[in-house]
Amino acid sequence: MGFEQTYPSTLEAADLMLEDLGRFLAANDVMPRNAHLMTLMVSEAFTNAYLHGNQKDPDKRIIVQVRVNESEITADIIDQGKGGLKRIMSKKPAPLLAESGRGIDFIRHFSSSATFSEHEDGGMHVAIVLSRDAVSKTIHD
Repeated sequence: MGFEQTYPSTLEAADLMLEDLGRFLAANDVMPRNAHLMTLMVSEAFTNAYLHGNQKDPDKRIIVQVRVNESEITADIIDQGKGGLKRIMSKKPAPLLAESGRGIDFIRHFSSSATFSEHEDGGMHVAIVLSRDAVSKTIHD
């Protein structure tokens, strides 16, 4: 089962995306804990696409694609920015108590796998995989 939607780079679109994603995950019987983790990770990637990739430009778009099968939930978040991969590859882990800068670390920690690449159009492509049957790490790990 799949979900794909394109959103403008706005705060209102972030809220709409979260509503759309929540409905999709619920309709596909994703366990609440996995739905919560995937929602947080997609939200972090969307926020990074909005702030850093598209630099809050409402004329630029963010594509969100989510698929669910028996074994995993996958999400792809693609922006229209430039230079995102270079920024991510040179990023150092944020201090534990920092107010910002932990989104990529969060995605890497809680996903089953996460890849960051440049999309064919030049924007950032974040690909997240969350196993449906893996015992998820907790915030307390």
